Amino acid sequence: MDYKKFEVLLKKYNTTVYKVSKATGIAQSTFSDWKNGRSTPKADKLKKIADHFGVGIGYMIDSETYSPSDIAEYSISKEQKTIPIIGEIRAGTPIITNETIIGYEKTSLENTEDYFYLRVRGDSMKNIGMIEGSIVLFHKQQYAENGDVVACLVGGDSATVKRFRRDHKKIFLIPENEEYSPIELSTDDFEAGDARILGVAVEVKIKL
Repeated sequence: MDYKKFEVLLKKYNTTVYKVSKATGIAQSTFSDWKNGRSTPKADKLKKIADHFGVGIGYMIDSETYSPSDIAEYSISKEQKTIPIIGEIRAGTPIITNETIIGYEKTSLENTEDYFYLRVRGDSMKNIGMIEGSIVLFHKQQYAENGDVVACLVGGDSATVKRFRRDHKKIFLIPENEEYSPIELSTDDFEAGDARILGVAVEVKIKL
């Protein structure tokens, strides 16, 4: 750890070694040893300090130097996670494999395992901004409410993005473009595994 970085944190949060020591359980003498080069901190102590200040542990060990105003931006950029972008979904399963992934998109979401992006093909949903090449963020789930925009597996091997509507045993996948007709299914199709909801849309990103 570069002790100067620790001092930057102290200054930014207007605190002292004494207060950090009390909050983290790390002895003040230990901080003094680090400052004077008599010892170096182990990973567990670095994590305690990083967690205390709300920065990534990478900040504590990175060779770059940062001013107090840089810390918030650093913390986001270094700890930012990614969500896979899927091109096609094959073999009747929503499982994401290396073969289905065509890229990744950065996200600030914590639980990335519950989400995936699907790249839009065609213009059947253009009226709500889902144009050719845009990517749509979906929350993984196998159920939907009327009006939800869903990624749905149809025919066992191809995914389509449409608005979901259920009327008793009939299921309609409705496009947002007057040039296209709804896809009509039934609850039997879902029970037989010929159709399956993979996720509900929560965000659209236009990719030019």
